[in-house]
Amino acid sequence: MKARKLQTAIRSTRVHRVGFVAAALVLTSILPAMVSTSNAATKTSVKVEQIDVGIALTPPKMVFLAPYVAAARGYFAAQHLDVHFIGMPDGLETELGTVSGSITFGLSSATDAISSAAAGTPLHAVWSYAPRLDTQCIATNDVKTAKDLVGQYVGSTGTGGFSYTQVYACLKADGVNVSDVKLVNMPRSQFVPNLVNGRIKAAVFHADDAYVVQHAGAKVHVLQNEYITAPQWWYGGVAVLDSYAKSHKAVVERFLTAMVQADRWMTNVKNRAAVIRIGHKVTGEDTAAVAYAYDFLQKSHGWTLNDGMDPAAVAYTAQQMMNFKEIDKVPSYSTIVDNTYINDVLAKLGRVAE
Repeated sequence: MKARKLQTAIRSTRVHRVGFVAAALVLTSILPAMVSTSNAATKTSVKVEQIDVGIALTPPKMVFLAPYVAAARGYFAAQHLDVHFIGMPDGLETELGTVSGSITFGLSSATDAISSAAAGTPLHAVWSYAPRLDTQCIATNDVKTAKDLVGQYVGSTGTGGFSYTQVYACLKADGVNVSDVKLVNMPRSQFVPNLVNGRIKAAVFHADDAYVVQHAGAKVHVLQNEYITAPQWWYGGVAVLDSYAKSHKAVVERFLTAMVQADRWMTNVKNRAAVIRIGHKVTGEDTAAVAYAYDFLQKSHGWTLNDGMDPAAVAYTAQQMMNFKEIDKVPSYSTIVDNTYINDVLAKLGRVAE
């Protein structure tokens, strides 16, 4: 089970840090930069602190754009934060890096935070960069409903975790179980050619990639928008090690302040063109794909305006992971989530309508 695997990996990581993370940190300088600056408004000295933010996909997708916008718009600078981004290969590596202390904040699927809680690891999700799934299930044109996928080959990046969630969300609206289809594990880069050659009948893509595959010459269509088929699924969590959060409460709150400001700026449609420009630069994707993903995230309310960690959604997702046998027990909300920091931030910024 994933939680047990995570627990084993974490014990190993305490001795041997994740190589990918360690290599990245060598390039970005491991030692924190602590620089005193003058705050003209309060006449006090504020330390500029370096933090390392791990992003669970390299290059990032539009759903991960908030920290890059916070940097581009100067929100991190205003909070006296020097932020280094570390691109990670997947969510598990991101969570392991956070647990080991190699990453200050880890952005990955919320299933990673739930698995960590089930394994008893000392970290919590403190915010959600995306409360809903940003994924679309793309199928060949001969597949009209998920029932047509029974007994057929479906692309997947793995047999557990978020990849399992994606296939589940593709099938559930039509009452089809994941066990009813034949999963074929492969890198995401192989989804498109295998759809084209007919080896698989469907696969799930982040919105950016969904645009690309629909314009790649394959005879495919959108079978499901997964925020509709699985509306209660909690998608994206921002995790931090408990010991760090407790000893750096002000830093955590400064980071979350900048992130909330970034999300609120992005969701203002007046800023659409500017967001797309930043997204194109950060993701390296075609502008049309970035625009498609932006509009999709706007329609699905994919970016978080407040905390994004609805107790009902967290409980639902944890229970589904238990049903999938991804975890041995369903951890409590307070074991998964720590609202202390974001509640303090929202008390200052104010909550807004979702």
